[in-house]
Amino acid sequence: MTLAQPGSWRSPITPEMLTESGVTFGYTQTFDGELYWDELRPTENGRNVVVSKTGGDLLPPPWSASTRVHEMGGLSWLVCTWQKVTGVLFAEKTDQRIYWLAPGAGPVPITPESPTGTLARYCDFLIRDSEIWCIREITRGHETSRDLIAINPVGEIRTLDANSHFYAHLVLSPDQNSLAWISWEHPQMPWDGTELRVAKISSNGELATSEARAGSTSEAVNSPVWANNETLFYLSDKSGFWNIWETSGLGSNRQVVSESAEWSKPMWQVGMNLLRILPDGKLVGIHGSPAAEKVAVVDPTTGAVTDCKSELSNFSQISVHDNQIFAIGGGVKVPAAIVEFSASTGQDAGTISEVSLPVDVRYFPTVRNVSFPSKAGRTVHAFISEATNPDFESSEKPPVIITAHGGPTANTTGVAAIKRAFVTSRGFTVVDVDYGGSTGYGRDYREVLKGQWGIVDTEDILAVVAGLIESGIADPNQILIRGGSAGGFVVLNGLVHSNVFAAGANYYGVAELTMLAQDTHDFESRYLDSLVGAYPQERDLYIERSPLTYADNLTSPLIIFQGADDPIVPPSQSQAFRDACIKNGIKHKYFEFPGESHGFRKSETIMTCAIEELKFYGEVLGFTPNL
Repeated sequence: MTLAQPGSWRSPITPEMLTESGVTFGYTQTFDGELYWDELRPTENGRNVVVSKTGGDLLPPPWSASTRVHEMGGLSWLVCTWQKVTGVLFAEKTDQRIYWLAPGAGPVPITPESPTGTLARYCDFLIRDSEIWCIREITRGHETSRDLIAINPVGEIRTLDANSHFYAHLVLSPDQNSLAWISWEHPQMPWDGTELRVAKISSNGELATSEARAGSTSEAVNSPVWANNETLFYLSDKSGFWNIWETSGLGSNRQVVSESAEWSKPMWQVGMNLLRILPDGKLVGIHGSPAAEKVAVVDPTTGAVTDCKSELSNFSQISVHDNQIFAIGGGVKVPAAIVEFSASTGQDAGTISEVSLPVDVRYFPTVRNVSFPSKAGRTVHAFISEATNPDFESSEKPPVIITAHGGPTANTTGVAAIKRAFVTSRGFTVVDVDYGGSTGYGRDYREVLKGQWGIVDTEDILAVVAGLIESGIADPNQILIRGGSAGGFVVLNGLVHSNVFAAGANYYGVAELTMLAQDTHDFESRYLDSLVGAYPQERDLYIERSPLTYADNLTSPLIIFQGADDPIVPPSQSQAFRDACIKNGIKHKYFEFPGESHGFRKSETIMTCAIEELKFYGEVLGFTPNL
C-alpha cells in the first residue's frame, strides 16, 4: 500500500466507465408471461431501449422510447396486443409521436405530426377494445394543456376528459367499465396534493362525470390498483407517511397499513409502479427509508407485512405475474439490477439483468447513514462514503466533497454509484446530504422546506459541514461542494453565504429565482409558490433568496456545467453566474454542452464533466489527479 496525497491516487475506475457502466433501468412490465423493461444507454447517445427478458432489444436503433411530458418524462411504452397483434407502443424521442412496432416490421406512426408552433406529447398508455387510451400534453408557445384521449387504429383522436391540468396513473377496472386516474391542479405539486378520480365508461366508450375517491390539496395520493370492479388500493400520505389505503366508494376510506415509513416516492415522472396486486388479492409494495427499503407482500385484510429477502437496499419499480414479483433495485455492491422474488416465500428468485461493478468491489466505498443536528434542532440525514482504495493510504486527511441532491423534493441513497466511487477511489470522502425538504422521511420532513427554500437547505448543509469538522472527519480547509439543479442552487447559496468551501461545482443550478419563476416549464411553473412564495406578489422575497443577488460575496472558485437545451434551468441562469465570476475576478470554468438538456445523457459530456471537475479540484487544492 502506497502513502500518497488524496486526490492523486491512481484508480482503475476510468472516465469511460462512467458511461459504460451507466445503463439506467426505467420501468418494468409483465405481459402474457414475459417480462419487459427499458434501458437508458449513454453509450448510444442516451437512447432508451425497450428490452424483453427472452428476446433482447425490441427497438432497433436509432429509435428511442422517450416522452417529454412534463419535461421530466415518464412511462413512454407499452407491450400489448392491439388489433390482434402483440407489439410495442412507444413515444419516439425525436418527434414525440406514438409509434406501433409489430414483430418483423418497422415502427409505424399512429399519431399525426404536430402542427407548426405546437408540440403534442403522450405517455401512460393502455388498450381498451381497439383504442389506445393515454395522457396527451399539448404545448403552444408558453401555453400548455393536458387531457385524457382515445386514439383509434387510423390515428383519429377523441377527448375522454379535459377537466384537470395534470394527469397520471391511468388504470382500467378488470371489467374495463371504469377508469381511475390521479389528477391535480396548479399550484400543487404531485407530492403536495392530488386526487384519485374514478369515472364509469359508457357502452360507446365515453367517460361519465368522474368522482373523487381520495386525496385533496393537502393529501398526496398515487399508484392506484383495482382489487375488483369497485374497490381500489392506493398510496396516501394522509397519516404523515405514504401508506397503503383502500377505497370502495361507499364512504370513508380505510388505511390498510399504518407505518412511520414511506411506501411511495415523489412523482417526478408519470408512470411509477409502486403498488401492485397479486392474483390472490395480496398487495406488493416498497417501504422503508432512503437508508433501507424492502419489497413487501401485504395482506390487505389484516395489514400484515412480509418483507422479501434481498441484499439490495433500495427499490424503484415493481411488476408482478402470477406468483412472481419483479423489482428494479440497487445496493452497496450492485448499482442497479432487475430481480425476481417469490410472492409466496419472499425469497430472492434470481437476477434478471444487472449493471455490474466494472472493477473489484474493494475500490467502492462502504456507505454509512449518519445524522447531525440542524441549526433549528432537527435531525439532518446524510450518507458518508469514505476515501477507499486498497492500493493507497492517505498522507493527510482526505478532502471532503459535500453533495446536494436535486429536486429539491428528492433524496439520495447508499446504492453503489460509479460516479461516487470515481472520486472516493482517488482519495476523496463524499458526504451526500438529505437536507430538510428531502423525501423518504415523511411529510413533516418534506415540508420543512415550504416557504424556506434557500434557507433550510443551506443551513442544513452548513450544519453537516460543522458536524464533520467537529467529529474530525473533515479538514476545514479542504471541503468542496457539488450539486445539480436544485442541488446547484444549494451549491451557489453555500458559496455566497459562507466561506467554508474551498471550491464548488455547479451543474445546471438555479442562480436567480425570478428568472426561474418566469422562464421555466409548466410542470414546475408553480413549484416555487410553496418553496418560496407567490410570484410576482412576493418578488422581493425571490430576489432575497437568489444566490445571484449575493454574487459579489463569492470568494471560492467555481466550475459550472450547463446543457444548452435545458428548458427547466435555461442557460441564462448559469451564464449569469459565469458573468458574475468574470466581473469579480473569481477563478472559474464554464462549460455549455449543445444537445444536452436537464441532466446529461451523452457519453462525451459525462466524461468531460468528470475529468474537468476533478482537474479543477486539483488546481484549487494542489494535487494532480491521476486520469
